[in-house]
Amino acid sequence: MAGSPIYYGWIVWLVALIAVNFSAPGQSFSVSLFMDYFIEDFGLDRSVVSGLYGAGTFAASLSLTWVGRQIDRWGNRRVGSIIGALFAIVLALCALITGPVTLFFAFVGLRALGQGGLTLVGSTAVANWFRQRRGRMMALAALTFALFQGVYVNALRLLLEAYDWRQVFIMLGIGVAALVLPAVGLLMRDKPEHYGLEPDAFAAIAGAGAGEKVNPEDNWTLGEALRSPMLWVLLFARMLASAWLTGLVLHQVSIFADLGHSAQVVTETYALLSLVAGGSALLGGFLIDRFSPNLVVILKLLALIAAAVLAMSMRESWQLMLYALSFGMVIGIGYVFDGAVWPNLFGREFQGEIRGFVFAALVIGSAIGPALFGVSYDYAGGYSPVLWLGAGLSAIVLALSLMVRAPRRPEVAAG
Repeated sequence: MAGSPIYYGWIVWLVALIAVNFSAPGQSFSVSLFMDYFIEDFGLDRSVVSGLYGAGTFAASLSLTWVGRQIDRWGNRRVGSIIGALFAIVLALCALITGPVTLFFAFVGLRALGQGGLTLVGSTAVANWFRQRRGRMMALAALTFALFQGVYVNALRLLLEAYDWRQVFIMLGIGVAALVLPAVGLLMRDKPEHYGLEPDAFAAIAGAGAGEKVNPEDNWTLGEALRSPMLWVLLFARMLASAWLTGLVLHQVSIFADLGHSAQVVTETYALLSLVAGGSALLGGFLIDRFSPNLVVILKLLALIAAAVLAMSMRESWQLMLYALSFGMVIGIGYVFDGAVWPNLFGREFQGEIRGFVFAALVIGSAIGPALFGVSYDYAGGYSPVLWLGAGLSAIVLALSLMVRAPRRPEVAAG
């Protein structure tokens, strides 16, 4: 690693990008395109499928703190290879879904291994290899993921129009096995210190002041981090965004149909907001490297409020564009936020466990959101009640974000 003509962190970044991009089949924007097939083929109400998705997502979240702890212990290469193999198998097995029970277990596997596991492996790897440029590297990764989403969603829609949805799941499993497993198994590496390097390409040369080019990290355990008010406020803000964005994405075909738009408009709008998400990720990376994270999350919450309000009235082209702008901003900032803020605040040594806990909370949020949207649609006459609820809760958390300060250890604060 030390003799490489380029800093090996760039190779790790590329591998992490492959892992995160190919978590797509487990993400809500992918599952949303299968929703109507599940409802039609199994004769289920939308609220039932949403409830199964929420329950499966919640069950998946219970494993993520443990997965993060294994990443801290065994490294991204070993854990990522296992998760990638299991994810490919689960995707292929989704072709065997026969009803509500098997659909529930499919959701558990997709969310735990795709949305949770692969994303956690990729983002922790980047955070390990970059420190001073962490926000910018996460922003570049998010930009690439956003552009990939725009292509992926339209490609998946075309596949579902040309093939049976069961065949499409098998194709996705083959794709993950062919691309993720070789990349992670052969090229992924764990922390740079294991190879005589430092984050951001600084070589660790014995007796030459290695490590003095950056300030030493203050590494917090999960138990210590949980005593910080900022962690909880930021966590609630991220959970809220996760819940309502997942609800909007999973039910986007139905939401757009209620406003008079076709499935083609859905995918075109999603492609646009993916581009916005990429640009917002670059903005988020710049802001996170320079400002307190609570200020960044305030911008994210303002965009979430705008997206919730617009989702009730976006019948004109300009409203669709504003919706894509606000929605994309929430997504883009969120990508960079989770990858950079937690190790920035609490160090890298225990980041797998801390981020595993955070990911579990986010996945719980993404489990609650779709269920609330389904109940609102089936029992409250539409999506407006749940969208107003999201806007109101966002305003409350925004006010709390204005009051918190950066975490400080008691002995530092006392000094």
